[in-house]
Amino acid sequence: MSTSASVEVARVTGARRPQRLLFRRLATYAVSRGTTEAMLGVRGVLLAMLLGPAAFGTWALLRLAMRYSALAGLSVYRGLELELLQSKLSGGKPSDRPARSALGFALLLAGVISAVALGVSLAVESASDQLVLRGFAAASLAECLYGYGLVCTRVRGNIRVYSLLETGTSVLHVICAVVLGWIWGLAGALAGLTLANLLGLAAASRWLELKPELRPEPVRRLLKVGIPVVLTMCVGILLSTGDRWVVALWGGQTMLGHYAFAGSLTTVAAALALVIRTVVFPEVYGQASSSGAASALHGHLERTLLPFARILPPLLGAVSVAVGPLVALAMPQYQEAIAPARVFLLSGGAMGLVNLASIGAVAAGRQRQLPFYAGAALALTFALSIATLASGYGLGSVAAATFAGHLMFAGLVLRLNVREAGVPGATRFALTLLLPLGWCTAAVGLVGQLVPGLDLRSSASALVLYLLLLTPLVSGWRREWQRLRS
Repeated sequence: MSTSASVEVARVTGARRPQRLLFRRLATYAVSRGTTEAMLGVRGVLLAMLLGPAAFGTWALLRLAMRYSALAGLSVYRGLELELLQSKLSGGKPSDRPARSALGFALLLAGVISAVALGVSLAVESASDQLVLRGFAAASLAECLYGYGLVCTRVRGNIRVYSLLETGTSVLHVICAVVLGWIWGLAGALAGLTLANLLGLAAASRWLELKPELRPEPVRRLLKVGIPVVLTMCVGILLSTGDRWVVALWGGQTMLGHYAFAGSLTTVAAALALVIRTVVFPEVYGQASSSGAASALHGHLERTLLPFARILPPLLGAVSVAVGPLVALAMPQYQEAIAPARVFLLSGGAMGLVNLASIGAVAAGRQRQLPFYAGAALALTFALSIATLASGYGLGSVAAATFAGHLMFAGLVLRLNVREAGVPGATRFALTLLLPLGWCTAAVGLVGQLVPGLDLRSSASALVLYLLLLTPLVSGWRREWQRLRS
């Protein structure tokens, strides 16, 4: 073999090694994260069976409140994630210990929130309200501590250890919440939620700095990065939970129980996006620092966003068609959840795109625009959700309204990534990325109208019809899959 040929072989082989390593890491974490989401889904399903729709609706309300309280810690955790990673890449070690300062600030905020909840619980007379407020106080503080452990473990770069921590804690969630819920009902489920997070933190304590400090300078530095991201996350959580608040206020806890059960079944796309984000965000941030934002975003667009947007939606649509007979067979009391569950699966694909595209926005220093995008999508979601419920269209239409808001948010953040990557025609390119998701969602809706039955024969006919409707997407799907493999 000639010298030039040997050099070319070495170059190609060297280029393929990082790609194979990336896929290996993705596959490793995908198995772990899939197990984690499966465990949390099992917890939701088992609690729904144990507690019933009304009490499960109360559980869902508390989990909604905890998602907002968790933002107190994330305001510094997102900045800590970036700072620890940059310090690791540069080989330095900050002298002001940002992890301790982040922990101290997060505990201060979470402690205030818990104290307020406890104070309110002493003022209310309803025993059920007291239970929920006190459960929230304990569980939100425990979740804040566990979130700190996850951030520090993730930045260490050992995917295997991080995976074991996540998966092990999710198993603890199932055991603690379900066993204690079986013994003491809703109170036991809340105690199990707190206990599982504390046990997960204890498992990670060997490599964590658990001596909180409050130093103004590192906190200010972390908040400079974290606040714009958390504002986006806050509006994003409102975007993903606003429909639940509308359902709760409109139809009460029982209706919310059905709606929340639908959401507990459909975390596939969001989980996959989180898998990819955990693996690729160090590379995107690192490339942005070394080669510039445009180069990093161009690579992120080709390696991550394009495959996710084109390959995943047809698969999600097929799963959503199969959800109906599974729920009808296993848990017939939750048949009202089938229509929203089908839409939630594909809506998760839109939010998955948002999560992945947000990495590019932060790498390009454009995170300040994200809250405005999320706010516009939130306004659309609220308006459509209220209008559909007022018109009597049911839970499926509320889920469709949520999907419209998520799709709008995804389109705006994708357009930002495409523009910062230097690709011409950013708006048109972003709409092209969203086309498979919109097409598959419309196909699922049409199949549901034409084949409404939930027996096995009807479900098989529905799946065949869905696959026929996907014919225009087959060539693009195959082309993207071959490009990704090569």
